[in-house]
Amino acid sequence: MSFHFAYPTVILCGLAWLGCASVPLGATTEELARARDQTAQGGTVFANECASCHGQRGEGLANAGAILGPAALPEYPRSEGVGDPTVTDPQLIQIQAQSRPAGAAWRDPFRNAQDLYTFTTTHLPKSHASALKDGDYWAVVSFLLAAQGASLPQGGIGPTNAASIPIPKR
Repeated sequence: MSFHFAYPTVILCGLAWLGCASVPLGATTEELARARDQTAQGGTVFANECASCHGQRGEGLANAGAILGPAALPEYPRSEGVGDPTVTDPQLIQIQAQSRPAGAAWRDPFRNAQDLYTFTTTHLPKSHASALKDGDYWAVVSFLLAAQGASLPQGGIGPTNAASIPIPKR
């Protein structure tokens, strides 16, 4: 008799696993295509400079967080970080706590394109940040926001309009 109860449970668990395994993390194919259409330069710079740490879909790899898709680019670190293993890694949390000045925020909030630009130009890419030009950073910010569903202004995002372009929350 226990076989009759276990069989449906096994089937349901298997179907749930298949459903989870088929959902890509990060941006969808459509979101990436829309972002590349709006800023080809940003897509190229992202692929060359960001994807090796953050993943081809911006899903986050190893110690680099998700920057595209649901819960990416939260206003504050660790808010909306469900499912991200870097959020709960005790070693990473300890390293971050030890490396910031006493009383300092984990990082400034991401509220608009200017906040994202300021963070990326200060911290990324870690391997060779000096190789990127200002236009490359603006192109990546435009790409990230387009993939998240932001409407980009004609002419793209730059220093004159970045503060007025909010980061879409998904």
